[in-house]
Amino acid sequence: MNTRNKTLFAAAVATAGLMVSAAYAQVATTLEQAELAGLSAEKRAEVQARAVNGNTVSEVLTTILLNSIKAKHPASSIVALDFGRGVAVVKLADGKIEPVNFDTTTLAINS
Repeated sequence: MNTRNKTLFAAAVATAGLMVSAAYAQVATTLEQAELAGLSAEKRAEVQARAVNGNTVSEVLTTILLNSIKAKHPASSIVALDFGRGVAVVKLADGKIEPVNFDTTTLAINS
């Protein structure tokens, strides 16, 4: 194999490896699959549509929840999340910590 062919072969192998890694990263973990299973069909489709290009299901769920929480509370971040119980613990803009309840099927924030 000449130098040019070796270079092309190495590039092809590297590209294939990256493609396999990217595809593998998109597979939902067992926990993420359980979280998806509890969502309404509409919300599950939304989450799955957004869980692409390196975004995990967990990251999408956290982003959706934080955006919803911020609409009702001046939260700056989610510091803990118990998805099964529908509780997010958020750090508010003033530094205080507060639990926020949400519906686990729709991700709607409970008043």
